[in-house]
Amino acid sequence: VGGLPDGTVDGDTLASGVGGKVLQVISTYSGSASTQSVTIATNTAITGLSVSITPSSTSSKILVSVRWCGETANYQDGIFGLQRGVTRIGDATAAGSRFLGIHVGAVSFSANNSSTMDTAIFDFIDAPASTSAISYSMMIRAGATQTVYNNRTVTDADNSTTPRGTSSITVMELESATVTTT
Repeated sequence: VGGLPDGTVDGDTLASGVGGKVLQVISTYSGSASTQSVTIATNTAITGLSVSITPSSTSSKILVSVRWCGETANYQDGIFGLQRGVTRIGDATAAGSRFLGIHVGAVSFSANNSSTMDTAIFDFIDAPASTSAISYSMMIRAGATQTVYNNRTVTDADNSTTPRGTSSITVMELESATVTTT
């Protein structure tokens, strides 16, 4: 009785020392629409997109996956990133006075602020070397003072052609992971 179907690979079949096991997964899901002000050249946490995890080992890696939808008032003037506690992580290599991050928002249709939302989706593997609680937050750094519209369009009209969406941030503690930086 029971057992796995033929062809299924289980943990006993894998070679010893095979790493990459997911030890825990924690996620924050945001289905609420909101707006927030962002000041030029300031790192601002996106409302509702933070999550905390307590790693079980100092050698664990944390895979952070972020998915945001919404709009910014000046869609071309912002970049998204991550913060661990109060420290920015994963940013591009510094180059002059440019503002840094991980991902720009993908603009769905820039001239239409009533029926198309933009997105930012990215992952980052962190090596915090800690067994204390760690908080991760999605951030935006804007090149202009503006309003960010989370999970909604700018106009947010109440009709059948204006969408609302969801956003999330998920952390996975990995027993091991190899990251190559170029």
